Amino acid sequence: MERDTRGWLGMGCAAFALVANINVHAQTASFFTLNQIPVGSEPAALALADMDRGGKPDLVVVNAGSSSLTLQRGVGNGYFEHWGDQSVGASPRAIAVGDFNGDGKLDLAVANFASDSISVFLGIGNGTLQPFGSLKVSSPSAIVAADFNRDGKTDLAVVDSISNNVVIFLGLGNGAFVPFFSASVGDRPVSILAADFNGDGIADLAVANSLSGDVSVLLGFGEGTFQPARNFPAGPNPTFLALGDFNGDGKPDVAVANAGSPSMVFVLLGLGDGFFLPPLSFTAGDTSSFLVAGDFNRDGKTDLAVANTGSNTISIFPGLGNGVFGAEQNFTVGSAPSWIAVADLNGDGRPDLVVANRASNNVSVLINLSAARHR
Repeated sequence: MERDTRGWLGMGCAAFALVANINVHAQTASFFTLNQIPVGSEPAALALADMDRGGKPDLVVVNAGSSSLTLQRGVGNGYFEHWGDQSVGASPRAIAVGDFNGDGKLDLAVANFASDSISVFLGIGNGTLQPFGSLKVSSPSAIVAADFNRDGKTDLAVVDSISNNVVIFLGLGNGAFVPFFSASVGDRPVSILAADFNGDGIADLAVANSLSGDVSVLLGFGEGTFQPARNFPAGPNPTFLALGDFNGDGKPDVAVANAGSPSMVFVLLGLGDGFFLPPLSFTAGDTSSFLVAGDFNRDGKTDLAVANTGSNTISIFPGLGNGVFGAEQNFTVGSAPSWIAVADLNGDGRPDLVVANRASNNVSVLINLSAARHR
């Protein structure tokens, strides 16, 4: 039986529950800025992944202004060594990591907004990259890698932000991809993530639509195609999505950054069947356009880290374990932070942060010092 969602899908902003600044005790997070690493012009996105199979997270930075990648090898203590730079298409916006040719080495796909293309690179396994052609997509603004047709090969889902579509490229298992399916979403899509939202073991998609103020959820059939989009209200200007279990029920939830005045975060709690409750919301920082989930204060509950482009800070909002978040802690980074990645950079078991600062042409490395809560 299909769930009746007419009351949810048609709700306006008046239905949102404001839950910011909850006056309860939440364990604090502690970070210190280890260093700031110079990169290319206008770093717009980044990824932390073990590109050289050394067992430590390495850093790949997407530079929109210089149309390049900056490659940094992780030393294992929070520091990085510069490997080199790699040219990509014009105005790259996003990056996806996966094993595209089945050799056990990580590869990259980069969305180049101004050149209408996806650059594909195969990893050699020592930190260097081999260009492996490009894919044609109009104005790609976001990309995610997953196995959408369950053949054991990595596929790509790419957001076409001008045509308001998501394009599925099926991987052939040798590094090549073929266009297979296209689905309509909301107006001006800008962010995408993959997860199993209805518990059937098949990868689904969620897309943030900045002009229509909603999130499109597309449930996968398991052979590379998807059901028509279900749209859920998510604030006036959704700019980025983060996945997490924010209420501890074992079902995937979605947090949505809204860059505006004021900036807001909207939280969609998943019901486990592809539907979501009406969103909770709270006020964030100055021009908060990016966010990522993790247990940053080490209390066993999922928190959010939000990049505040207008105030040159990131905010940690502690999750209370019921879908609600406590008051933020702010940490200063570089100018115009635009992206955050999470990994344990120094092997102490704590989630550290790397922040791309678009206006200062560097990335900030924040080492987590938070103590675990004793139970």
